Amino acid sequence: MLHRAHPYTPLAVATGLLLLAFAFRSPGAVWAVVAVALLVAATSGVLGAVMRPAMLLALPTWALLTVLHGLLGGAPHVAVGPAVFSVAGAERALVLGGRLAAILLAFLTALATVSPARLVEAMTARGVSFGRVYLLVSTLTVVPRLRARVRQIVDAQQCRGLRIGGSPPARVRALGPLVVPLLLSALAEVDEQALALAVRGGGASGRRTALDPPADHLADRVVRWGVLALVVAAYAWKFAGASP
Repeated sequence: MLHRAHPYTPLAVATGLLLLAFAFRSPGAVWAVVAVALLVAATSGVLGAVMRPAMLLALPTWALLTVLHGLLGGAPHVAVGPAVFSVAGAERALVLGGRLAAILLAFLTALATVSPARLVEAMTARGVSFGRVYLLVSTLTVVPRLRARVRQIVDAQQCRGLRIGGSPPARVRALGPLVVPLLLSALAEVDEQALALAVRGGGASGRRTALDPPADHLADRVVRWGVLALVVAAYAWKFAGASP
């Protein structure tokens, strides 16, 4: 669904889910936002791609929240098997854990569905400055580029006889032949990109022309305005004291 949408639409949905997660204060309402984030990822076909990194990032924090708020929280307490949990602390842990899950799922889904090339065209068509476009797209693509480069370096060094496994000291010794080429290649890429930007007039002023801007359909605008209206309503409800 979001793959075919205007690039601003997935970003608006992700931002809206983030704001909604902080608009609610009860565990049920916050985890309802998490369920919506899961539904968005599933309908976009990226649920499997975002669940693993989201769980890897969220599980340590969930465990810490459970200890800090659930086990060490104040009265009243309830016994769950051999453990004694604070009721208020457990609710607080569920709220904070749900907010973290919603944020991770929303923005990992946006990263998985937004094409950097289409985002560049969309921002250029809206008159966003070249420096801001380049900064945003470089941030979105830095992790995939580094991962691809690490795989290439590992394969090349293993072909040269480098052993990555073995004892902990052997693993530490293997870091040098892997990290040094990674840093040198990253610095070389920065130099190449700076030269390419200078040749293409990266520092020139004036509005640029988008060659193939993505279409901004009525459905995209309806979704974005709907997200905005929902966020405004949720915060108005919150400040009125009726938010769950």
